[in-house]
Amino acid sequence: MIAASMRQGSAGDAVDGVVPRHVAEPTDANELAATLQAASRDTQTTVLRGSGTKLGWGRTPSVVDLVVSTAKLNTLLIHRHGDMTATAHGGVTLAQLNRELARHGQWLPIESAFDAATIGGIVATNDSGPVRHRYGTPRDLLIGVTLALTDGRLVKAGGHVVKNVAGYDLGKLVSGSFGTFGAIVDATFKLLPIPQASATLDASYDDGEVLARDAMRVSTSQLEPMAFDVMLDGAQYRLRLLFASSPEAVSAQVDSARRLLSRPSTVVTGDPEMDVWTDQVRSPWAGTGAVIRFGWLPAKLAEITTLMHDVSQVAGSIIMCGRVSVGAGLMRVDGDVGTQAALVQRLRSSVWVGNVAVLRASPDLKQHVDVWGPASSSAGATRALKNMFDPAGILNAGRGPI
Repeated sequence: MIAASMRQGSAGDAVDGVVPRHVAEPTDANELAATLQAASRDTQTTVLRGSGTKLGWGRTPSVVDLVVSTAKLNTLLIHRHGDMTATAHGGVTLAQLNRELARHGQWLPIESAFDAATIGGIVATNDSGPVRHRYGTPRDLLIGVTLALTDGRLVKAGGHVVKNVAGYDLGKLVSGSFGTFGAIVDATFKLLPIPQASATLDASYDDGEVLARDAMRVSTSQLEPMAFDVMLDGAQYRLRLLFASSPEAVSAQVDSARRLLSRPSTVVTGDPEMDVWTDQVRSPWAGTGAVIRFGWLPAKLAEITTLMHDVSQVAGSIIMCGRVSVGAGLMRVDGDVGTQAALVQRLRSSVWVGNVAVLRASPDLKQHVDVWGPASSSAGATRALKNMFDPAGILNAGRGPI
């Protein structure tokens, strides 16, 4: 096998401001595996790159010897519409995949705030949006994966060809691993039919506790929303419910949901409905502020709204969007670095919040806080896996979280 041809890195290839020495763009899976094998042999710190939409996530690397791009691994896209599964190269974009699936009335129910997000990057970061409420994250929809490893092997797991490595479920292992175990060559997913109809309820509140009570009523009802989200923007809270099914079922669920809410709600359909959810997904990423990901116990939504109110009094402009029944959200914090760092520490010290990670941060903020926070109780196990799959420790250039 011959490794992909190299070129000198440039400012446009920078990883969090660090210009790589070289860039490789393999054209097929064998070239990708050979490139990683050569990098491991020469102990070159390596970053895997799809379209680069999340290249600033993680710790700032001290040096990047090699960026390996999957941009040219974007030709494979197999839609088995009868089986409701699809396989796509890691470099295929989510938008490209769903356009193809829509020809047969199907879709992959994953959302990203980034138009150019690739399948490989989405799986590697376990990126998701509001429909996570019903369908879960990419990890839950993934049924097969092909990986290129640093020893030059191509391994497959799940899907139509099963070849497990050391008994591990590779799909779940690489989901959210940030490219620290291997490069995603292709991924196979289970699909869903595109719903016949949809409608969204959008309700505004000026009291977080009232919103939390309404959310609890919905959560304990027989309603089955596709998405169930909250947004805090300044002093205003919003509760957003998406229902998608047959026209009759959508109408009945909307009527039932409106009766449960203590505040008037607007019913949104058509293009304006799409705008509502685009706003929900992208609002945390607008502007240039720090973006923080965090989790909470779903039953503690009232405490979370109180915490968000308190935080906004200190930090000024914040926007928070989250999944009500999952207990996961993103918050954008504007202001200076000192304010942002203090807010991160406030969240990490709160008894109501966990798994606080700073996804988008300026170089100055990264000097003040560790973007991933304290090591988890599973750090030893994940480090052992890292050593097994990447014994030379070249992948992800120390950017974390593994």
